[in-house]
Amino acid sequence: MSSDPAKQAEAAAPPVVRHAKRFRLFMGGLIVLAMGALGLATFLAATSGEQGESRSSWAPFAPTSDGVDSGARQIAEHVGRQYRLPTGEQIVLVTGGPMELQDLPMKIAVRESLADGGDIEVLEGKGVLYRMCGLGEKCSIAKGRASAERALLLRREALELALYSFHDLDDVEHVVVFMPPAKGEDPSVALHFRRGEVAGQLARPLRATLPAPVPNPDTITTAPGMPFIERITITNLFKFSLTTGNQDANVFLVLDPLPTSS
Repeated sequence: MSSDPAKQAEAAAPPVVRHAKRFRLFMGGLIVLAMGALGLATFLAATSGEQGESRSSWAPFAPTSDGVDSGARQIAEHVGRQYRLPTGEQIVLVTGGPMELQDLPMKIAVRESLADGGDIEVLEGKGVLYRMCGLGEKCSIAKGRASAERALLLRREALELALYSFHDLDDVEHVVVFMPPAKGEDPSVALHFRRGEVAGQLARPLRATLPAPVPNPDTITTAPGMPFIERITITNLFKFSLTTGNQDANVFLVLDPLPTSS
């Protein structure tokens, strides 16, 4: 074995160089992976932040699911608790879900008045069905006094249900709300909204259309935004009836227009 230090150093040099190159390649790979992971994390955070900001800027509340089943239930519970009598009691219990009756799919059939031609149109697209129940007989409102102002407030509530549904639920094109009946009567009046009718309202924050605070029957007529609310809800009031299909396993929700003076 040579005792020359220079030769010993020269002999030891090649293995050191080989390992250094491997180390540099390994570290370079780690850096590339780390940069890629950082970029992905930054992108996801930015995307998540934009979505969260978009949702929260439209309304402080948003359902945790965009599915009709759970999402509509959350919307029904949230909106229902906002509408109260002057005494502070909640006016109606609101439930929501897909367009179904006893697990049978429900199709919307709109029948025109004779003045408009009398045609029948079966509507396509996903729908959401809400029911307002006042917990009285046949879901009439058990407490408070029936009045035009209270009916107008319930129409505002139905519109809010529709706006949340179109904004937060996946691919919803129609919203139907069964209204509570007058005492001693069967439920027979519904509001039906189509997405296109409220496209402008969906493009701006909810409170631009339905300003806070939520009114009650004593303050509804002077609440901001009432001209639009009255106009869109009165033209979307229908008398509803249900009939089973004679061939398909489905139910038709038949909507007949009510006179605008109702």
